[in-house]
Amino acid sequence: MISRRSIIIFWTLLLVPALVLAGSAFRQLSFEQDRIRRAEITALEDQARLVAENLDQAMAFIQANLTQSLLDINAKNLSTPALGERLLAWEKANPLIRNVFIFHPRKGLLYPRRSRAATREERQFIKRFTPLMTGEISFDFNRPADRENKTVAAKTARSGSLYALSRQSVPAISEEKDTVTATVPKTAVALEKSGWIPWFSDNQLYVLGWAQPEPEGMIYGIELEMMALLSRLVTDIPQNSRPGTALVVMDGNGTTIIHTGPLQFDHDPKTKDAVARMDISGRLPHWSVCVFMNDSALSGSDAFLVLALVLVGILVTAIVSAGVLITRLTLAQSRDARQKTSFVSAVSHELKTPLTSIRMYAELLLSKRVSNPAKQQDYLEVMVAESERLTRLINNILDFGKLEQGRKKYRISEFDMGDFLVECIRTNQVRLKQAGFELITQVPDQAFPVKTDRDAMAQVFLNLMDNAIKYAGSGRFLKIILDRTSHDVQVKIQDDGPGIDPGLSEKIFDKFFRADNSLTTSKPGSGLGLSITRRMLRDLGGDIVMDTGVARGAGFIIRIPMHE
Repeated sequence: MISRRSIIIFWTLLLVPALVLAGSAFRQLSFEQDRIRRAEITALEDQARLVAENLDQAMAFIQANLTQSLLDINAKNLSTPALGERLLAWEKANPLIRNVFIFHPRKGLLYPRRSRAATREERQFIKRFTPLMTGEISFDFNRPADRENKTVAAKTARSGSLYALSRQSVPAISEEKDTVTATVPKTAVALEKSGWIPWFSDNQLYVLGWAQPEPEGMIYGIELEMMALLSRLVTDIPQNSRPGTALVVMDGNGTTIIHTGPLQFDHDPKTKDAVARMDISGRLPHWSVCVFMNDSALSGSDAFLVLALVLVGILVTAIVSAGVLITRLTLAQSRDARQKTSFVSAVSHELKTPLTSIRMYAELLLSKRVSNPAKQQDYLEVMVAESERLTRLINNILDFGKLEQGRKKYRISEFDMGDFLVECIRTNQVRLKQAGFELITQVPDQAFPVKTDRDAMAQVFLNLMDNAIKYAGSGRFLKIILDRTSHDVQVKIQDDGPGIDPGLSEKIFDKFFRADNSLTTSKPGSGLGLSITRRMLRDLGGDIVMDTGVARGAGFIIRIPMHE
């Protein structure tokens, strides 16, 4: 017998490891999802770093080429008007050039002139670069960058700020591949100076390039056209196709300069937190490459987590289901063991009772102490009845064994159920009368052809009549009704005893089950009759169910397929 304590211990040993496994798996999966997220962000950071490096190299390439072109003009041999014409022609021919200028350290700004003849663009240029064009700030940035920047920042606190690259720090172009190296251009001489000044005016970035061929000599240069510059830089940014992400190049004001990637913004992206930010370089100060990402960008890791959790859930469910199945099987086996114990006890009693009666009456007749012929006849009838009862019980046990092993064989034949039922009633009429039952039959005078096992049907009706005799109690009648439907023949058997609880309408057909299952019950029986009856009827294509529509007592409906 399985105790409650054993079941509790079993479930404790099963559930605790299962819960620990599920918790550990969930934790590991969370770590794995975080790792995937970090790897995704790292990959985007690497891409942003690559974009920043590409933009810096592209800017260095453009500045190096333009610096070389400035130095190639050879202003030493040109007059100021000739140099101006040369620069203006270059401005018209090169879309990267917005403005040109000529400045002398002692004479000031030579071109464009501060006059009414100056165009609106030239006046704005002069206004933007006033500290430079008035000599307030020197073009010479050969000093260390940090010290120079501090000096410049102090001098231009009102008008703007600038960052400078000296001629010595300007990279040149490698002849073998499109990369920037720290080589000085071949045509440069030791005394030549040049540089690039990123300049801010009204929070906008402007880039100025200059050259001074001779010490204390004339300075001339160009202002880059930023829109044309951006069109060149865009080609150096790889396309970003990662779902839910965007690579955005921003200026110092947070304004979008270049945008690549499927993620679009309904508002200014500077109000959204970037998952990564890479500054480009001093050539484009305060410009940065920002990485933006929404939830759909990590849908792959979320899908992985969901799938993994489903698999873990399936595993835990399988473990728990296995535990439930084992528990149910164990309880079922324990219940079967109890029922078998009850069955053995009941069968022993059932076998012992008729044997005792037969032996007792046989000994009385053998002793010849009963001389009354009537009593002798009664004793012989009791012995015959008890022998029949013993035979029925043994047949049930044998049939049960065959049914359980699948060795039960049937002999199918055609016969009329009405004639068969009348014969069955006549055979058992005396026994039912002796038990105090009035037999009520309703057998229509018509054909009820069936094709089934005649002996099995006889045992079915015999079991049902035995049940009525055993359990009807104070009942006084047994009603047998034969009827038919469109597809089967029905036999209804009803008594007026105490009846059966409707909640047991299916349990009563279980093997070994008895409504009163105690070992001390006063009701005889083995709990096999109804189980064998249903099993044989279903093997033959029929069935038996409890009739829940009777007003009093117990009722059963037997269904047998009709043979046309």
